[in-house]
Amino acid sequence: MRFRVGSVPYINAAPLTRWLETDAGARYAEVVYAPPSELARQLAQGALDVALVSSVEHFRRPETRFVPGLAIASRREVLSVRLFCKAPVAQLRTVALDTSSLTSAALTRILLERAYGVHAQYVSAAPDLDSMLRCADAALLIGDLGMTAAHEAVVQVVDLGAAWHDWTGLPFVWAVWQMHANAPFAALTELLHTAYQWGKAHLEMLVDAEAARAGIPHALCRRYLHEVMVYEIDASFLQGLARFRQEYLQGLSGRTLSTAEAVRKLSLGRDG
Repeated sequence: MRFRVGSVPYINAAPLTRWLETDAGARYAEVVYAPPSELARQLAQGALDVALVSSVEHFRRPETRFVPGLAIASRREVLSVRLFCKAPVAQLRTVALDTSSLTSAALTRILLERAYGVHAQYVSAAPDLDSMLRCADAALLIGDLGMTAAHEAVVQVVDLGAAWHDWTGLPFVWAVWQMHANAPFAALTELLHTAYQWGKAHLEMLVDAEAARAGIPHALCRRYLHEVMVYEIDASFLQGLARFRQEYLQGLSGRTLSTAEAVRKLSLGRDG
């Protein structure tokens, strides 16, 4: 049996998935690449057996299981999930959220409201920093773009992993391997752990390949994959995931605006 495995197209997934694209791994799986939100949709429709989805999906679909011991996580800073601000955080009124990830969008709202005391309004937007900052005071970007983006109007950049750790003292789980309800749990768990052990053993090779593929400076890519990303999670990460679940389920007061609403409010001025 050959499984359909969904993965994000970012460099942080490389240690988890690249073995599945070798001759040995491809006998067992076909890898489908898409943003986290699209992977969640395909998984729910049964188009995938397992997918690397935002951790929020585990809260939204409690009937599903995730592969134990593996995740995309960080202990403190994450580098690739950042909020780019045109004004100091305390002054933010409107925030554009990258539509690619539910987890990062939810975390942005949680941190702004509960850690910083900022009650902003939100607009969902495609991940383009220039257009996002034209309609909002700040923009959330994730993945490779979140790690490398820059803009002359930005006066403050908030690393969401570091902000979460500063607030809670806990690490953060960004994504998990979530299985379809009908998928064979034991077989997929063994396959994905095998894939990661290969990635772990070939990490330096992956750094070279991913830096070239994504056009990211080699030193940054090496630091990211060697020092920032965590793939084998322990009890402290499960504590962080449980805290995030608690905060997520508690609800948020901020309303998500349409793009047109956000543009209209900004055109009226910051008090409009």
